[in-house]
Amino acid sequence: MASHLGVSPSDHVVLEWVRTNEPTGAWQRILPDATVQFPFEIPKGRYLIITDLDWRFQSADQLTPQCVTLRLYLTPLNQSSNPLQVHESTTQLDFLGCGGSSEAMTTGFVVDESAKVIWDSWPINRFVTRILLRGYLIDRS
Repeated sequence: MASHLGVSPSDHVVLEWVRTNEPTGAWQRILPDATVQFPFEIPKGRYLIITDLDWRFQSADQLTPQCVTLRLYLTPLNQSSNPLQVHESTTQLDFLGCGGSSEAMTTGFVVDESAKVIWDSWPINRFVTRILLRGYLIDRS
């Protein structure tokens, strides 16, 4: 049985960013039975279509309203240099230095099994407290 997107429920994907020793961390897939697959890897012969993004930022340094931008990039699995930007989201922080955004992308973006999603934020990465990516898997053919 297909979901409202015409996709099998087993192919729906929710990814949560996990802090690791890598500068942009890693992704874990949250499975329907409340377990996780870590680290998440796109299965061979499939594409990952990212359609939605939620993120949260909390600054401990500047407690004044300011804009913060989260950027998503694609890069080959074994490198993080020369990434290609695929999405950008900007929000205005409140007087406590908090903010975030929920994005429902009309077309989203496609991630191949040979690539990974990395991110950065401006002004600084260390205050991103949560990133969720949602989408689905499809066959490459």
